[in-house]
Amino acid sequence: MAKERVIIDFEIIWKKINQSLTEEEEILLSQWLNESPSHKRYFDKAVQYYLEGSGFDENMSDTENSWKSLKNKGLKRKRNNLIWITSLSVASCIAIFFVVNSLFFGKTMPVLVKAEKVEVIKPGRNRATLILDDGSVLDLASSKKRELTEGGSDIKIEGTKLEYTEKSSLGQGIKYNTLNVPRGGEFFLQLSDGTKVWLNSETILRYPVQFTGDERKVELSGEAFFQVTKNEKVPFLVESGEQTVRVLGTEFNISSYKENPIIYTTLVRGSVEVYLKNKPGNGKTLAPNEQSSTNTVEAQISKRKVDPYQFIAWKEGRFVFEDQNLGEIMKTLSKWYNVDVVFAREDLKNIRFTGNLPRYSNFDEILTKIGKTNEVKFRIENKMITIN
Repeated sequence: MAKERVIIDFEIIWKKINQSLTEEEEILLSQWLNESPSHKRYFDKAVQYYLEGSGFDENMSDTENSWKSLKNKGLKRKRNNLIWITSLSVASCIAIFFVVNSLFFGKTMPVLVKAEKVEVIKPGRNRATLILDDGSVLDLASSKKRELTEGGSDIKIEGTKLEYTEKSSLGQGIKYNTLNVPRGGEFFLQLSDGTKVWLNSETILRYPVQFTGDERKVELSGEAFFQVTKNEKVPFLVESGEQTVRVLGTEFNISSYKENPIIYTTLVRGSVEVYLKNKPGNGKTLAPNEQSSTNTVEAQISKRKVDPYQFIAWKEGRFVFEDQNLGEIMKTLSKWYNVDVVFAREDLKNIRFTGNLPRYSNFDEILTKIGKTNEVKFRIENKMITIN
């Protein structure tokens, strides 16, 4: 699995200047400063700004490279021990220092407006429906434990997960189940071969309750992270629209939402083959830390090197955005918080942000963090978010 990361909040530098760091923060900041001369130059510029009230007049490359260096190398941390919550956008020095001035010197403009009696918008939770082979629908959101048998497999249902265990050989042919995770939901599934699947919001997975024959095939619409049980004799196939992913045993993430013409497959461990169903000989083989992009309109597949953590962070309880436009960010957030988003102007969708945010915070906390850049303002009315 990819290593978890620590992203330094820009505010930490100002805590250092104002002598308000904790002992642990002091150690981590010192480690970051010692990693590169560019980090030290960046810190010195911040000190200069504080003392003289001046902005940066040098090229942005040093600034951005110093932060990207930290995010690429990463400082090790223990699970669930993230010291800094979010890294503010570094799209422009002016914007950064305007934010910092607001944070430390009381000049903050309101960035989040709520209508009267607005309900608290909470994060998503474990919720899903299971459609059995005969069409019966079970609500899995409750914490009630249930067990049943279908198609030669035992099915164990709990409030947070669904597990299949192969019990006997098939007698009445293959039976299929469908797991449907709605907006504002997530769920965990263990298939009969031991393969583990984490399903994100607005995701549907169709699969046999027991695998037979010379392949293990499932059908995906939405986003899921797969940890496939290795079986060199029986490959595991994931079909997503026109794309097929073939593996023997590995860990990877697929994002295949219907509204997006691009399907992204990100490999964490092992090896996978990605190809179009009607062109199996013209695919791509991915190595760890590579991502394929399948354009379903142009029927083309490309690949590139990536940091997988950005694309699997949702599974670890984080939102990680790397120089991503606000339009795409709000699509991601709207699925998880089950809200509708309206932009007052189209150009607002193109504003780019970099950040590492907690997935289980209430929605207004997330918006407040984004709004601290003073690039946009938000208005919440029921579950309608207006951005201007």
